[in-house]
Amino acid sequence: MNEEKQSQLAELIDELEIILSVKNDISTEEIDNFTKKFNLLSEYDIRNKICEITKDDSYINNIDNTQEFKLPDEPEYNEYVNNDRLDELNEYKNLKDNSCEHIKDDDKVLHNDYKWNVNEDFVSEDKKELNKTIEEVNSNKIYSFDEQNIPEVSFIRGETKYGQLSLEWGWPEEIDEVLICYRMDRFPTGPKDLSATQYEIKRCAHEKIGSYSISKVSEGDFYFCVYTKVNLNGKVCYSQGQKRLVVNKEPSEIFYEIKIKRSIFGKLKSSEIIVWTKEKEMNLPQLILVGKVGNMPLQKSDGEIILNIDYEVIKKDECINMELPNDIVRGNMYVKLFFLDDANSKLFRIVSPGKERLYFK
Repeated sequence: MNEEKQSQLAELIDELEIILSVKNDISTEEIDNFTKKFNLLSEYDIRNKICEITKDDSYINNIDNTQEFKLPDEPEYNEYVNNDRLDELNEYKNLKDNSCEHIKDDDKVLHNDYKWNVNEDFVSEDKKELNKTIEEVNSNKIYSFDEQNIPEVSFIRGETKYGQLSLEWGWPEEIDEVLICYRMDRFPTGPKDLSATQYEIKRCAHEKIGSYSISKVSEGDFYFCVYTKVNLNGKVCYSQGQKRLVVNKEPSEIFYEIKIKRSIFGKLKSSEIIVWTKEKEMNLPQLILVGKVGNMPLQKSDGEIILNIDYEVIKKDECINMELPNDIVRGNMYVKLFFLDDANSKLFRIVSPGKERLYFK
């Protein structure tokens, strides 16, 4: 196992332990998020590790034909690229790759010159000349699009972990530079928004995924917009931009329990769900209570919907009581609360009681 994959596996284990410290299972949505985040681990790798930790074989019983994720060896051009221009594009790629190699070699020269106390100014001037050459190549590059159809980044994903905010995006073909803009109050109005913090990031060789990070990030909302940047006929042009909101705060916790009343003969008389929070005030997202006969539902599609909970405002020391329909609830059934929209899992965390307290005998 290579070091990078082993590192991702170790990070996966850490995150699984954090999740399992507050609840008893890993949802399919969380597994999908892990698959997107750890690009060197297959879905089977992730489910197998969950199985090892939880001792629950159900995570891998339905997985077949899994493969290790592998990046393509060579980038593929979009279908709209004119075949007559392929030679020109390939010539530019080769020149760009050689330029990147020259920069790396030049960095080694700079390091050695420093050790031997040689004139560093000469090396610096040489690097400036090389950068100037690269800029001239970019200004003369022939594109398959015009100013009105500049390709956007293929995706944006962001997360905060251990005090660091990380942003990643997919590089589109023919694009070698992006402008990252962000604000804390709303999305930037454009690439020239003076109220936005801005960073320019250049692509290196055949890099597929670009990245940007902020260390010791403050708590709050980060409104990002990533613009692709090109030089068309000597004019700097930007795309419309792709947006991404990254929220840096601890998820608000939602607690619930099921109360069951039975007759003197043990027959189910009534049941209700009680929902509360420890937050001062919370705008509760839409929730669904799912029931499954014989076993606990691991995801919202695992059983039938018992109850829908629409948007509600709840406060600390208050709770929501909702009666469950007796015609749907039946013996040997387990129930569990889920988000109607899985995107809410980034802002809220549902804390489930023990399995035995969610069971209708």
